[in-house]
Amino acid sequence: MGKYIVKRLLLLIPTLFLVVFIVFTLLRLVPTSAVDMMVIQLRNSGNNVDPAYVEHLLGLDRPFLTQFVSWLGDLAHGDLGTSIFQSGSVWGIIKKQLPVTLELGILTLILTCLISIPAGLFCAARQDSVSDALIRAGSVLMMSIPVFWLATIILVYPAVWWSYSPPTQYVSFFQDPIANLKMFIVPALLGAITSAGGQLRNVRTLTLEVLRQDYIRTCWAKGAKERQILFRHAFRNTLVPVITMIGGSIGLIVGGSVIMENMFNIPGIGNQMVVAVGNLDYPMVQGCTLVFAVIVMLVNLIVDVAYKWADPRVTIE
Repeated sequence: MGKYIVKRLLLLIPTLFLVVFIVFTLLRLVPTSAVDMMVIQLRNSGNNVDPAYVEHLLGLDRPFLTQFVSWLGDLAHGDLGTSIFQSGSVWGIIKKQLPVTLELGILTLILTCLISIPAGLFCAARQDSVSDALIRAGSVLMMSIPVFWLATIILVYPAVWWSYSPPTQYVSFFQDPIANLKMFIVPALLGAITSAGGQLRNVRTLTLEVLRQDYIRTCWAKGAKERQILFRHAFRNTLVPVITMIGGSIGLIVGGSVIMENMFNIPGIGNQMVVAVGNLDYPMVQGCTLVFAVIVMLVNLIVDVAYKWADPRVTIE
């Protein structure tokens, strides 16, 4: 197990290299550059500057590969660079926002599992019933609705009809847990609703396959209770593919956090990334992308290790 984990961690290096190279390249292919954005801001504040001077100051007048190798060298020493439009290092800014993004992601994942797994098991136990058909139709609707549209509806109509809007002032969970959850519960629930639809249908399908096995029929014949059969026997044998689905949903949750944080004014990495992309803050966009990539890859590693816990018959090499 230890050798496998070390090998997977080493494989993260070329993957991360490819991710940062693509992002590094695409940012510099945008028609407008960070130099243009900075010159506009300086001129709006009354400072008439030469774009060539700004370009030299930011180090963007060097060849592309020289810039990339220089950034990799700083990265090897744990330095993600300095933000162009914000005071402070990129890692210093991200470090403050990382717990916020992790909280939103973990809460969204928990709610996704709480919605999809019980509903999927219920549908499998009540196959082809009216409730099964209604829940499956609801799951299709959940998968079809864009999360940004649903968030817009939640933000606009309660404010128009009842003069209510979700809290936008961030409060740490350790300072005031209730106020913190009031801010996070709505975006987390919206993210969970859009992620749970496909997972619900997969849990139902996998559970139905297990329920048709001979040993399940034996459990019914011995008089075992339905709840015991579903959770102790059927669901336990679907854990490996369910864990795979949960791991796969992490990427969707990370992508959704960018939208949710921006729409609900949550000061996380996703919100920061939207601002950085708008300003073409190269170091900040590269740092946020790198952190998101590391999170997704580490979760996939945890999922692979969890296979062994879910099914001892699985061999990891």
